[in-house]
Amino acid sequence: MKKIINTFSFAAALHIGTLLNAQNISTSENTEKFSTGSQNAVVTTIYENKADEVMSEWKKVLKEFKYEKISDKGNELFGDNILIKEWGNNPADFYTKFEADKKAKTVKMSVAVDLGGAYLKSSSDNEKYKFVEKMVKDFAIRVTKEPITQAIKTNEKALAKLEDQQKDLEKDKTKLNETIEENKNKTSKAERDIMEKDVAQIKKKAEVDIQKKVVEASAGAVSEQAKSSKKILEKLEGQLSDIEKDKKNLKDDIDDYKKKIKKAEENIKKNDEAQVKKKAEVESQKTVLEDVRKKLEMVK
Repeated sequence: MKKIINTFSFAAALHIGTLLNAQNISTSENTEKFSTGSQNAVVTTIYENKADEVMSEWKKVLKEFKYEKISDKGNELFGDNILIKEWGNNPADFYTKFEADKKAKTVKMSVAVDLGGAYLKSSSDNEKYKFVEKMVKDFAIRVTKEPITQAIKTNEKALAKLEDQQKDLEKDKTKLNETIEENKNKTSKAERDIMEKDVAQIKKKAEVDIQKKVVEASAGAVSEQAKSSKKILEKLEGQLSDIEKDKKNLKDDIDDYKKKIKKAEENIKKNDEAQVKKKAEVESQKTVLEDVRKKLEMVK
């Protein structure tokens, strides 16, 4: 029976407890502290990601626009003279701050935009504010979804592996039952062969007994006749001995077949217990996978 390894990984659940507490992605307009001081900013929360990875992805977003320089210092990313064509030919400076909550696996992201002497506010630049707000929200949704999507793939692989192990157990049980049936058939055949050997043994013993009398009767005969009788007796006794050896071998075979049957029955019992456990693991993994899929659906 194949060795079954429990592959269910707690890590594969992608911190389900945290995910269940996650909310739909939203944005707010708050005053946040940046290297340039307290500024008006678009603020959002990103779930199930790390600050450095989020910063790296945001840097890629800013680089999609024309820019002079994009640099980071500490937890702040600076985009110098970002040119957004929808805003005309006037570039803007983007200041983005990332604050990680490692325990909750969330990243608070704050984006302040210097339009050139004044920072972006919904009250004074509503259209531009809506543009940045959408830009930030779309980004937050994407970088929240990416690790959850990866978690789905990881959990799908874990489920497939568990299901394969379950199938292996089922195949093992089928083989064990086949082993039992095969050895039962061999036992039955050996028992029939022994019965045939019993008949042959009785017949051969009778032949030996008759030949012994012939040998005794020819004791006073010429030496050639006596030798011939003895040779026939020896041959018959050899044949009887072979029959007895065959019977012993058949009995030994039967003992071996019965041991194999007993071992297979013991392994079937273990297999049944392993199948119960594996089925529980499969169902548990299905629940984990469904939870992660639901969480992905909630991110919007």
